[in-house]
Amino acid sequence: MTQQRNFDAAALHWDEEPRRLKLAGEIAASIRANLTLSPEWDALDFGCGTGLVTFQLAPDLRSITGVDSSSGMIERLTAKTQKSGLSNVRAELCDLGKGELPTGKYHLITSSMTLHHIKDIAPLLQLLKTLLHPGGRIALADLEAENGSFHEDPTGVFHHGFSTEELTGMLEMAGFSSIVITTAAHVVKGDRTYPVLLATAQTR
Repeated sequence: MTQQRNFDAAALHWDEEPRRLKLAGEIAASIRANLTLSPEWDALDFGCGTGLVTFQLAPDLRSITGVDSSSGMIERLTAKTQKSGLSNVRAELCDLGKGELPTGKYHLITSSMTLHHIKDIAPLLQLLKTLLHPGGRIALADLEAENGSFHEDPTGVFHHGFSTEELTGMLEMAGFSSIVITTAAHVVKGDRTYPVLLATAQTR
C-alpha cells in the first residue's frame, strides 16, 4: 500500500521542471478549448500546487482560488500571487481528500494531475459537486491509464491513470452530466509518451 507523498519539500523547486511547465500550459489551453470561460465565473483549482494552471486561467475568470493540502505549495502560490500583483487569485490550505471544505461556491472547478494521488475518488467528486453552483462545470486533467512506469517514485500514487470509461463512470455516479473526455496533452519521458486526458462535465 502506498503512502501519501509529502509535497512540501518539492514546492520550492516545483516550477523549475520544463516538462511540468509545458504540461500546465497545454492543460490550461485544453480547458479553454473545451469550455467557454467567463469573466463572471469564480473558479476553484483543486490540487493547485504552485499555481501553474491557476495563473494561466486567472485572466479569463472573475476569481480563482487555488486549494492544496500541502502548506509548502500554498506558501509558494501565495508568494507568487503577491509578486504578480494579480488581485483575482488567492490560495487556501485545505485537504479535500479528508473532507475539508474551502470557502465559497464556484462556477468552475479544475484539477490537473491530482486525481491519481487521491485514494478514494468517489467521495471527492461528490464533495466537489456540492461546491458548484447549479449548472457549474468541472474540468479534470489526469493521466490516461498506464502501466505504472510514469512515476519513478510511486509514493503517493494510488492510480496508474484512468481510462475514458472509468472517468465517465465516476462522473456519472457523482451526478454529473454532459461528460466529454478529450486528450489534453502528451508527456514524453524517455522513449515513452503518456497521454493526459481532460474530462469536462456539468452539474445536473
